[in-house]
Amino acid sequence: MMAADHRGMGLEGKNVVVLGVADESSLAWAIAKRFAEHGAHVFIGYQQKFFSRVRLLLLHNPGVQGDRCDILNDQELTSFFARFENNPIEVLVHAIAFAPNELFTEPASACSAEAFCQSLTVSAHSLCKTVRFAKPNLKEWGSVITLTYQASERAEASYGLMGVSKSALESAVRYLALELGPKKVRVNALSPGPIETVAATGIMGAFLRNPEALERQRARAFQEAIGMARAENHPDPLAVASAAWKHFQELAAKRCAIEETVSKEDVADSALFLGSDYSRKITGQIIHIDCGLSTANAL
Repeated sequence: MMAADHRGMGLEGKNVVVLGVADESSLAWAIAKRFAEHGAHVFIGYQQKFFSRVRLLLLHNPGVQGDRCDILNDQELTSFFARFENNPIEVLVHAIAFAPNELFTEPASACSAEAFCQSLTVSAHSLCKTVRFAKPNLKEWGSVITLTYQASERAEASYGLMGVSKSALESAVRYLALELGPKKVRVNALSPGPIETVAATGIMGAFLRNPEALERQRARAFQEAIGMARAENHPDPLAVASAAWKHFQELAAKRCAIEETVSKEDVADSALFLGSDYSRKITGQIIHIDCGLSTANAL
């Protein structure tokens, strides 16, 4: 797909921080790369366990810098954001989420408190915590951006209680917008349609390994997508999961006002808008990039 032309958006020279880069397939990396292409100074944060993958991205993209930043580690957060004391952040992208498999594959009433709290901590509260450490170094008229999903607004069978974490994240966006408003810093969330990432394929893989969960969770769209993938005789479970996710995207597209799938580049382009001065009066909002899927019935 041809990339949109965003010349003249005023992103050249802006300091952009992107947290949550795991590998080349991540939405965080697509966003970081897009900002770099438009002349921004991009600094990424990643967990040490992903360093071998992220190192290759940094080697092949010399215009992007990075360092460790585990949002559960206060020392790493302090060290990471200290470098911006005299070089304020103009765009901060939070692309961090996690949930144990049971939140997707088990009934809501059966999920453990430990798994639920872990998901809320990493997927929702981490935005608040990130802002706490970044706040002294956020520039006036800056932009904070996070990523959510439509299962925050409606029950989606294949997303389980992770949808509650996304609901909490979206509520946090509104309260942080109130907090940062006097500083003239805006806070918004992007809500993409289904996109294949390592995390997304992992969710599909969890259902592949636990087929009874498909029926128990009434995850009809996943069930159909997995059936289509299995009929194609792929060589290994990972290939089946990837093919099933592509079929799931195609099924979702048929429910959309615009019958197209959404790409990482589509999301990155929307992040460019929220990072530019063209969005300076938009805050506390959830912006859907889903071809209209969120206006249809849940999958």
